[in-house]
Amino acid sequence: MSAPKRQISEERERLAASLAASLKGPGGGYQLSSAFSAPERRRFLGLWSIAEHLVEGRDYLEIFAGTALRGAALAEPSYVSSYDFREAVCVKRVRIDGIAELPEGRTPYSYRMSVAASWEIGRGFLLVRAELGYQSTSLGGASAAVKELAAQGAASRVGYRFEDDGLVLEEGSDVKRLIRGGG
Repeated sequence: MSAPKRQISEERERLAASLAASLKGPGGGYQLSSAFSAPERRRFLGLWSIAEHLVEGRDYLEIFAGTALRGAALAEPSYVSSYDFREAVCVKRVRIDGIAELPEGRTPYSYRMSVAASWEIGRGFLLVRAELGYQSTSLGGASAAVKELAAQGAASRVGYRFEDDGLVLEEGSDVKRLIRGGG
């Protein structure tokens, strides 16, 4: 697609998302037209991997290490995350590995998360609800913590846009740029 056509298409998508958002409100029974949702849904299907993940403009690994390791550094970090969109469910997988630099010394660190989420599509946003999931952490090769997803909460609204053959997901200050394949 040529640059001017792509710009017109992107502007049309932004305008459509803005108009769709302005129609929400109590008492309405509006639903997304299947003429839009079926082709748009197909654009998501398949495996995507995270190419860039920022929170408040900072690298996610930096934020994660500061929180998960209570300020300890994570040396030699590796971050792999994927989204596998299927017709009714999206499976998100996260793997973070590195060397935790703890007061007691350096030790291998590993974090895993897998979540199966239901998803619905709107113009410019996804409604996502975690249905099943777990997280596990290990230090020095030994399991340190394992947690299952608590009872399902409300659906989260995640903004999306297709950009330069990729997918951008935005939830507040959390921005992920995804590319096809990998993970």
